[in-house]
Amino acid sequence: MEQLYFNLSEEEFTKERKILLWTISALFFVGTLYVVTASPIFGHISIPPILALAPFTICLIVTGFAILAKLKRKDLFFLVDYGKIEFRFGVFKAKRHSFKWSEISSLVMPHNQRKVKINLNDGSSFVINLTFLKLTKSTAIKQYIYNLGIEKDIKITIVKVL
Repeated sequence: MEQLYFNLSEEEFTKERKILLWTISALFFVGTLYVVTASPIFGHISIPPILALAPFTICLIVTGFAILAKLKRKDLFFLVDYGKIEFRFGVFKAKRHSFKWSEISSLVMPHNQRKVKINLNDGSSFVINLTFLKLTKSTAIKQYIYNLGIEKDIKITIVKVL
């Protein structure tokens, strides 16, 4: 079997989406400034400055998403080949993991979840959580691991839920 490789960094926000996020953030910030200055400067007594709290909160949330989209790591991937399972993905703390097929004693694959539990020869185990990936990619990864596990003659247990 040939290798299965997904470059997960390609799923970043596009440049247009980043511009849209920064624009929405700026509009809510301008709205916040208007609500704060409407009563003392423009004389609109019916608009209390406390109403600026909502657009400012929305501005902070959208700015957080825009910063997260800008600072996203570039080296996120998932590789399954004949020699090993290697991946690096995650939202905040992405760590690189690598498991050789010779180190794997058994696989536990839930039927209804997008997870794979790897039991190693030294008694430890690791759960690969694929729920953050798109359904098509996570299904392809699970199917490929399953097929390679059968080919490598590794014990595979199918369970309902992990």
